[in-house]
Amino acid sequence: MRKYKFRIHEYLIETRGIADAEDLAYRRLMDLCYLSEKPIPGSIGSIAGAVGLDYDCVEPVLKRFFKQTPEGWITKIIEEDLAAHRKRVEHSKRIGAIGGTNKKLRRSKEES
Repeated sequence: MRKYKFRIHEYLIETRGIADAEDLAYRRLMDLCYLSEKPIPGSIGSIAGAVGLDYDCVEPVLKRFFKQTPEGWITKIIEEDLAAHRKRVEHSKRIGAIGGTNKKLRRSKEES
Protein backbone atom coordinates (compact mmCIF):
# COMPACT_ATOMS: atom_id res chain seq x y z
CA MET A 1 0.00 0.00 0.00
CA ARG A 2 1.30 3.40 -0.88
CA LYS A 3 -0.92 5.17 1.63
CA TYR A 4 -3.07 4.25 4.59
CA LYS A 5 -5.56 5.90 6.89
CA PHE A 6 -3.80 6.98 10.06
CA ARG A 7 -6.09 6.77 13.06
CA ILE A 8 -4.68 9.65 15.08
CA HIS A 9 -7.06 9.36 18.03
CA GLU A 10 -6.54 5.61 18.45
CA TYR A 11 -2.79 5.99 18.02
CA LEU A 12 -2.53 8.70 20.69
CA ILE A 13 -4.55 6.64 23.16
CA GLU A 14 -2.50 3.48 22.47
CA THR A 15 0.90 5.15 22.66
CA ARG A 16 0.33 7.47 25.61
CA GLY A 17 3.34 7.31 27.87
CA ILE A 18 5.82 5.48 25.63
CA ALA A 19 9.28 6.91 25.00
CA ASP A 20 9.95 8.98 21.88
CA ALA A 21 12.24 6.29 20.45
CA GLU A 22 9.54 3.65 20.92
CA ASP A 23 7.00 5.94 19.28
CA LEU A 24 9.29 6.26 16.27
CA ALA A 25 9.78 2.48 16.24
CA TYR A 26 6.01 1.91 16.25
CA ARG A 27 5.48 4.30 13.32
CA ARG A 28 8.28 2.72 11.31
CA LEU A 29 6.99 -0.78 12.04
CA MET A 30 3.50 0.23 10.94
CA ASP A 31 4.92 1.71 7.74
CA LEU A 32 6.89 -1.48 7.10
CA CYS A 33 3.74 -3.60 7.47
CA TYR A 34 1.72 -1.39 5.14
CA LEU A 35 4.48 -1.13 2.52
CA SER A 36 5.12 -4.86 2.37
CA GLU A 37 1.41 -5.71 2.82
CA LYS A 38 2.33 -8.70 4.97
CA PRO A 39 3.52 -9.53 8.48
CA ILE A 40 7.05 -8.45 9.43
CA PRO A 41 9.24 -11.57 9.24
CA GLY A 42 12.46 -12.29 11.08
CA SER A 43 14.01 -11.91 14.48
CA ILE A 44 13.67 -8.76 16.54
CA GLY A 45 17.30 -7.92 15.76
CA SER A 46 16.80 -8.16 11.99
CA ILE A 47 13.58 -6.14 12.23
CA ALA A 48 15.39 -3.46 14.23
CA GLY A 49 17.98 -3.28 11.47
CA ALA A 50 15.28 -3.05 8.80
CA VAL A 51 13.72 0.02 10.45
CA GLY A 52 17.09 1.53 11.36
CA LEU A 53 16.62 1.58 15.13
CA ASP A 54 18.18 -0.09 18.16
CA TYR A 55 16.96 -3.43 19.43
CA ASP A 56 16.05 -1.77 22.75
CA CYS A 57 13.53 0.50 20.99
CA VAL A 58 11.98 -2.12 18.75
CA GLU A 59 11.61 -5.06 21.16
CA PRO A 60 9.14 -3.46 23.61
CA VAL A 61 7.04 -2.10 20.74
CA LEU A 62 6.79 -5.46 19.01
CA LYS A 63 5.90 -7.21 22.24
CA ARG A 64 3.32 -4.60 23.27
CA PHE A 65 1.57 -3.69 20.02
CA PHE A 66 2.22 -6.60 17.65
CA LYS A 67 1.45 -10.30 17.79
CA GLN A 68 3.97 -12.86 16.64
CA THR A 69 2.60 -15.44 14.22
CA PRO A 70 4.38 -18.13 12.18
CA GLU A 71 4.34 -15.69 9.23
CA GLY A 72 5.76 -12.78 11.26
CA TRP A 73 4.66 -9.86 13.44
CA ILE A 74 1.28 -8.22 12.78
CA THR A 75 -1.43 -6.16 14.45
CA LYS A 76 -5.15 -6.76 14.19
CA ILE A 77 -5.89 -3.27 12.82
CA ILE A 78 -3.22 -3.47 10.12
CA GLU A 79 -4.36 -6.96 9.15
CA GLU A 80 -7.95 -5.68 8.79
CA ASP A 81 -6.78 -2.70 6.71
CA LEU A 82 -4.73 -4.94 4.43
CA ALA A 83 -7.65 -7.35 3.97
CA ALA A 84 -9.91 -4.44 2.96
CA HIS A 85 -7.21 -3.14 0.61
CA ARG A 86 -6.85 -6.55 -1.05
CA LYS A 87 -10.62 -6.69 -1.50
CA ARG A 88 -10.62 -3.25 -3.19
CA VAL A 89 -7.72 -4.25 -5.45
CA GLU A 90 -9.49 -7.46 -6.47
CA HIS A 91 -12.69 -5.55 -7.19
CA SER A 92 -10.79 -3.03 -9.33
CA LYS A 93 -9.16 -5.87 -11.27
CA ARG A 94 -12.57 -7.42 -11.99
CA ILE A 95 -14.00 -4.08 -13.12
CA GLY A 96 -10.95 -3.47 -15.30
CA ALA A 97 -11.33 -6.89 -16.89
CA ILE A 98 -14.82 -6.03 -18.11
CA GLY A 99 -13.77 -2.77 -19.64
CA GLY A 100 -13.28 -0.47 -16.70
CA THR A 101 -16.91 0.39 -16.01
CA ASN A 102 -19.81 -1.07 -14.17
CA LYS A 103 -21.48 -3.80 -16.29
CA LYS A 104 -24.97 -2.26 -16.02
CA LEU A 105 -23.64 1.15 -17.01
CA ARG A 106 -21.77 -0.33 -19.97
CA ARG A 107 -24.88 -2.18 -21.18
CA SER A 108 -27.02 0.96 -21.07
CA LYS A 109 -24.40 2.84 -23.13
CA GLU A 110 -24.27 0.04 -25.72
CA GLU A 111 -28.07 0.05 -26.08
CA SER A 112 -28.17 3.82 -26.70
